[in-house]
Amino acid sequence: MRAHLQQTERHGRCRREPYARELGHAHGVYRFELYCSGWHTADEWTKDVTVSEAAVLVRAFVDAALAAQET
Repeated sequence: MRAHLQQTERHGRCRREPYARELGHAHGVYRFELYCSGWHTADEWTKDVTVSEAAVLVRAFVDAALAAQET
């Protein structure tokens, strides 16, 4: 999930991948803190990922790994 967020989340117009770290899991939500350290800005924000969203990401990752092994 952390790698996915780093690849997909962006701060405004910033094109750099942010750093993401997991803050914890509570009530069916994984909370991440993202940090953008562009030369023009430094900003932090949080992103919540539900358990069902995490399951979709994990399934896609596993399916891609299995498909790569078959070829």
